[in-house]
Amino acid sequence: MKFWSLTGLIAYDDASALQRRMVELRAAGEIQDTVLLLEHEPVITRGRGLQFTGEVRERAMPLLAPLPSQIAFCESERGGDLTYHGPGQLVIYPICKLDGLGFGPHHDVTGFLRNFEQVLIGVLSKSGLAGESHESATGVWVGARKVASIGVAVRKWVTYHGAAINIVNSLEPFQLISPCGFAPEVMTNLRELVKGASQPEGEGAVGEVWRENFELLLMREFQSALGTSETPRIERLTLDDARSLVGI
Repeated sequence: MKFWSLTGLIAYDDASALQRRMVELRAAGEIQDTVLLLEHEPVITRGRGLQFTGEVRERAMPLLAPLPSQIAFCESERGGDLTYHGPGQLVIYPICKLDGLGFGPHHDVTGFLRNFEQVLIGVLSKSGLAGESHESATGVWVGARKVASIGVAVRKWVTYHGAAINIVNSLEPFQLISPCGFAPEVMTNLRELVKGASQPEGEGAVGEVWRENFELLLMREFQSALGTSETPRIERLTLDDARSLVGI
């Protein structure tokens, strides 16, 4: 398994195009499982369907307010409905083949999601947080607050899209939407949950210490789930570097 950390803020459409190319290569066996780690430019995305929370609702939740000019809107192939991505949030996109030979169980999307949730829960535990999954709501929660959103897509039995951990991002943009069908107030971040986690939101990134720490923890949790002591390095790439490596 490889880990690519993309520098700067990445437009959602650019990340989606990169993932689709990597899915084709992974399905053909031309690359190994690869986890993309990045931060997005401010964007609200809408997936293919809502999570089930016990009530019948329309598939597509409406936006609660007109979007500010600095926040883009994109449709997405992932599961779930509306969510927000932006600076201060670490996004994790595992490009994993569900062949039972690596992180992905054989042709088992639900099993992959549960494994992925456990990786995120393991990372949160290192920060002293008791993360948990909810049976009717994909993602990772701390009590009644949601700290990580998950929405994946699968093509040719290869996963793409993934999860977003709220670290030091502003929670205000969630007020514009019903995030995956829930009230905006359920969303939280590590700055709120972890004493001493306060960081300036900055012009474009989580603090380097936070991001690098989380990337290392994620890598170790993935490796633990794989049952291997191998510790690969995290390759830090620009978007253009990544595109070049996969032939875009």
